[in-house]
Amino acid sequence: MKESPSKKNLFYFLAALSGIGAGISIWQTRLFFLTRTGTGEMKSFCNIGQTFDCTAVEMSKFAEMLPGIPLSAVAIAGYLVILILSLFGLSHSLRKGLKPYLVGFTGIAFLFSVVYLMIMLTQIGKLCLLCLVVDSINIILFVLALTIQKSEKSEDGTKFGHIAWVGGAAVIVAFLFSKGLNPQAGVKQDDLNDIVESVLNSNVNAISVPAGAPSIGDANAPITIVKFSDYECPACKMGALSIHPLTKRYPKEVRFVFLNFPLAKECNPDPQLGRTIHVFACEAAAAAVCATEQGKFAEAYETLFENQGKFEQGKIADLLISKIEGMDANKLKDCVRLPGTSDRIRRDAELGSSLKIRSTPTFFVNGHKVEGGLPTNVWVDIIERLLKK
Repeated sequence: MKESPSKKNLFYFLAALSGIGAGISIWQTRLFFLTRTGTGEMKSFCNIGQTFDCTAVEMSKFAEMLPGIPLSAVAIAGYLVILILSLFGLSHSLRKGLKPYLVGFTGIAFLFSVVYLMIMLTQIGKLCLLCLVVDSINIILFVLALTIQKSEKSEDGTKFGHIAWVGGAAVIVAFLFSKGLNPQAGVKQDDLNDIVESVLNSNVNAISVPAGAPSIGDANAPITIVKFSDYECPACKMGALSIHPLTKRYPKEVRFVFLNFPLAKECNPDPQLGRTIHVFACEAAAAAVCATEQGKFAEAYETLFENQGKFEQGKIADLLISKIEGMDANKLKDCVRLPGTSDRIRRDAELGSSLKIRSTPTFFVNGHKVEGGLPTNVWVDIIERLLKK
């Protein structure tokens, strides 16, 4: 008797959906590692408004199955199992006894989606757009698995041994994907631990944060990270990328303060600065100071670092005006020319000079000096250690 095409179509659909789910999970795993190492972008395509924030979700402790192992990597293995079992369904003999396994795996995925959705709503307070797409796929997969016609078990049907082989292969493939997507795959954990120890064992500098300095986070947070940077400095951009995810993970525990240290003699009186290194640094710093006056510091900070290659003399204020909504153009341009704006930049630079800053970016985490950028996960270790104190 010829088999109904609709039976095979159902398994084709299951295979296609699980393949899409695996693809999204691979992308999420990539996003997890880029976010955790500070090698991604400050503006993710799935960060939309105040509700959807993939960065906040990926930085949360709930994004890990175990330390350093993202949940999305586990999802890759799960989808691969469902994909292979769906392909088993194309065989009349292997289809026998297959339904309970498919219902089981898709049911686990469905329950995971429900639990994680509740975690995002109640614990993280943000939603991940990619997670919601995966949740939709999991619901459809579970419903489709329930509609499979039950077949009698036979000697030729799917057995537990098949499932074990499929599961083992899926785990190996998921591990390889996860390792390949991790920029720190070749870095020894001991080396990262040494960096943390060297920072925490360094001398503590007393820093008096200037009044009106732009900051993100709770003013009464137990940890303060002060960053001295130059908006034209490529290393400062990397430092900004590594710090940005931390603002999402520690909104109440850490206060992030941002101060100017342009590597340009025109606005930086540091006697150790022999020459102007970045010709647009003073103008960019002035534009950031004036955007802060309009309550647009965070937007200006991100825009300047994202558009370093587009700086033109006398046009950096125009760049901010074109990129940031709600900016008062005339007020910004007038502010950039005010002597008080230059004074604020010099004030920041003088503070940096007194702290013996010799390169940008330079950070002070509760007074401990950090020269150059650190990967985001190293910052997390430092912050967690300080919070335990």
